[in-house]
Amino acid sequence: MYRNQIVLFVLLFLLFTGCGGGSTTDPGTALGESGQDDALVEALADREVAAAAMGIARHTLFGTGEPDRTGLAELPGRRAFVCAYQEKPTSLCASGTGDDLAASVEAAAAALKEEAGRKLDPADAEDIRLKLDVVTTTKSRTFSKQRDKPKARRVGTYGYFVSTDNGQVSWLLPSELLERGLYGKKKKKGFDRDKILKQLSRRNNNLGKLDEEFSYQEIKTIAWVERDQPGQAQPDVFRLYRLHPYEFAEATPPVMLQRMVWAADYLMSSISKDGKIRYQYKTATDKDSRSYNLLRHGGTTYSLLQMYDRTRFEPYLLASVQAMHYLFEHCDSDERTGPWLPADHKSFGESLYIVSPPDAGAPQGKVKLGGAGLALVMIDQYVEATGDTETYREQAMGMARFLVASQKKDGEFLYFPPRHPGGELTDTDDSPYYPGEALLGLIRLYSWDPNPLWLETAIRGADWLIDERDAGKGASSLANDHWLMLALSFLYLYTEDSRYLDHSIALCRAVEYQYEKNGKYWDDYPDFRGGYYNPPRSTPAATRGEGLGAVLATCELAKVECGWIEDLLMETVRHEMLSQYDPDMCFWMKDRAKAFGGWNGGLLDMDIRNDFVQHNMSSLLGAERHLLFEQDVAVPGGPGWMEKRMAGTDFPGVSQEQLAQLREASLRYRGETHWEKLASPPTPAKDSSGETVK
Repeated sequence: MYRNQIVLFVLLFLLFTGCGGGSTTDPGTALGESGQDDALVEALADREVAAAAMGIARHTLFGTGEPDRTGLAELPGRRAFVCAYQEKPTSLCASGTGDDLAASVEAAAAALKEEAGRKLDPADAEDIRLKLDVVTTTKSRTFSKQRDKPKARRVGTYGYFVSTDNGQVSWLLPSELLERGLYGKKKKKGFDRDKILKQLSRRNNNLGKLDEEFSYQEIKTIAWVERDQPGQAQPDVFRLYRLHPYEFAEATPPVMLQRMVWAADYLMSSISKDGKIRYQYKTATDKDSRSYNLLRHGGTTYSLLQMYDRTRFEPYLLASVQAMHYLFEHCDSDERTGPWLPADHKSFGESLYIVSPPDAGAPQGKVKLGGAGLALVMIDQYVEATGDTETYREQAMGMARFLVASQKKDGEFLYFPPRHPGGELTDTDDSPYYPGEALLGLIRLYSWDPNPLWLETAIRGADWLIDERDAGKGASSLANDHWLMLALSFLYLYTEDSRYLDHSIALCRAVEYQYEKNGKYWDDYPDFRGGYYNPPRSTPAATRGEGLGAVLATCELAKVECGWIEDLLMETVRHEMLSQYDPDMCFWMKDRAKAFGGWNGGLLDMDIRNDFVQHNMSSLLGAERHLLFEQDVAVPGGPGWMEKRMAGTDFPGVSQEQLAQLREASLRYRGETHWEKLASPPTPAKDSSGETVK
């Protein structure tokens, strides 16, 4: 009898507090109890308050220690949402309101416990991560067209709350709009009505059919998530904004090194046994893209070789070498002429280049200057990382010959050289990046193969870019060209031409101008700070970070003070780190092992692409190198390092003990990959006599 009274009391409590997820009747309003807006926002911004709220949720769900309700009990009973994230099902959520905020959180957690049933096993409590959303404001809206097209900068800052006349409710939280891949990009910008309705009905199958033009409450919340701290009964918490941390990470060398190792581990895991690199992974749907880009394949391999040079972790090298072989297998060769080749061009040797797959516009495939440029950069990095100048010498020479043959008399390059020697140009478009990629490949080749032709070709190309393409342009009109900024750093090393320093600084002023354009959004959208474009994307920030780091190296060579560039670089790097899937940010996805360590496309693009990871990792490498240089610590990379390598200088990398610490999360999420196993083959079994068992 007593037990039945308790059950009845609980049911009445749940009913009158208006708790429940999308699958139960919830007569409460989207906002819950109003009032104390400023005090509520201030309190919810406090980590200790959020931790106390999470403690209430965890106690209700799993019976953990009695939480402190004092501070929360003094706040209004705004609507709260509690979500539990685990491997399967990925997420379970419920909502509730009460007389105060403590009661709202408890009501939401109680509803989740009731609705989830056995899907939330207390035995798994330490492996489950909770997310808490508390509504701060609501606004009445109508979904009146097939596609809702909010300003892109608002996406992920608000959610949907729908209630019907028969007392049914359903909702989508701000982060869920990104978690579930509901925001359409490019030509399909905005939220598709059918997709939104499908998700609302999935949350509450009793919702019924909504009107063609249905009303909803736009809800804004403050959200917190438990950190990835396995084995802790009460994990720490961090604030979530859109689908990334609200707080920026510290831009310090130790933090950067940790993130670079996670990124390198991601890239290594994405390289198959035959050397093909996973090009794009769609985290929301857990699917790989079928498209491929050999140009980005070369750039990705270059960045992983950079990390091998920095850490000396052999699996990075093994994976990179196989990726190099894959690229070479997809190259073509022939003999080409150019204005700077010897009269008897046949003695110059064959050119090697990459041909993109055929399409409607190029039935024989398209040849891109940048494909050979980045492939040569990749080989240069292999030489710098290993000291081995012979294994891929012929491939390097072939790529270099192709680049030389693709330069016109005035120094401009052909962006899309003809498919066959002497053929007509079928594509007269240009690319702001291809010339810089070609220059960087050639000038870094000159570092280990000092043929004057490589240097002269690079100088002509750089002079054309400065004197023709960029002539007369100021900060507001110069395009970001990080490959050129990198190449100019090496060119300055060999020429000490002040024009290369001056143009590098001019390009930094253009980056500064682009950075400041987003300043008007920083107060309303704090994650815009340090970003580029509206909304910011991770790779534009990363490429600018790469360029800024290179110009700082040029300033160091010239002994010029460039502190403002360092400040700009640190702002940029902090923004970049918002987009990495670190241990905290893998809580929501379907395949955490596959995504961990990767970089997504930015604030609204949750997909991972190999060049996103490449550019961000390379940017952090340059930033870390600069900060350590200021501490009189030398690490690989930058102008002059190749010469040191050729002279016998070695770098020990990262100690085994430190590397084990840096890779702990990678191994916990993903385990060993093929490349780690290849680097450390199993010890052969032996019989009792000590003979190897065959």
